Amino acid sequence: MLRTVLVFAFAVVHTLCCSLAAILFGLFKPYSKIVNGVIRLWARGILKVAGVKVRVFGAEKLHPDQPYIYMSNHQGDFDILAHVVSIPGTMRFIAKQELFRIPVFAQGMRAVGMIPIDRGNSIKARESLKEAAETLRNGVSVIIYPEGTRTLDGDILPFKKGGFILALEAGLPIVPTVITGSLNIKPKGKFQVNPGTIEVHFLDPVDVSAYSLKTRNQLVKTVRDMIVQHYEKIRKE
Repeated sequence: MLRTVLVFAFAVVHTLCCSLAAILFGLFKPYSKIVNGVIRLWARGILKVAGVKVRVFGAEKLHPDQPYIYMSNHQGDFDILAHVVSIPGTMRFIAKQELFRIPVFAQGMRAVGMIPIDRGNSIKARESLKEAAETLRNGVSVIIYPEGTRTLDGDILPFKKGGFILALEAGLPIVPTVITGSLNIKPKGKFQVNPGTIEVHFLDPVDVSAYSLKTRNQLVKTVRDMIVQHYEKIRKE
C-alpha cells in the first residue's frame, strides 16, 4: 500500500510539472516535437516509478508520417500511458470530460490539443468528433477506446460507433490495437497499483475506403473482430 501511495504522490507532482510545461510550450505550437516530448516524459515518468514496463509489437506496420486512428480495447488507467510511449509520431487522445475538470491538468491537455468528450451528451460528443477531425487534418493521429469505458473482467465490450464515423469522414486508416497486462496493473475501481508489463500490439491497418456511412456497422465488426481474435489468441498463450 505504501508503494501505491508513493506512486500516486509522484504522479500528482509529476503531472503538475508536465502540465505547466505543456501549457507553456503548447501556447506556441501544440503539435511540436517539444510538446510531444513533454507528453512522453509525463507517461514514462509515471510508468517508471510504478514499475511498469511496456512491450510493443507490430510497430513496423506503421508509417511514421501517416496519421492514423488507433482503436484499442480498454483495460485500465495505465492504457493511456502505454499508448503514449508506444505510438510513433504525433498523437493525441480523446479523453472523458471529467479529466478536463482537474485544475492545471485540464489546461495542459487543452494546450496540447487533447480532445474532451462528454459521453452522456450526444450533441457535445459529435462536436468532440468534429474537433478530432480538425486534429487529424493537422497530420496528428488520434487514439480512441471504442468500448467507451474500462472493462471489469478483461472481456471486450461492444464498440460505440462515433470513432468509426470519424474515420470514414476523415478517410484515414484505422489501426486496431490490442493492449494486455494493464488490467493487472490497476483495474477499474481499485486503488492499488501493481508493477508488471503491459503489451501493446498494433495489428494491420484497415483501409476505410471500402466502407461508407451506410456500411459502418460492418466496419465496426471488422475492427472489433480483429481486436477480439488477437486478444483471445494472446489470452490462450
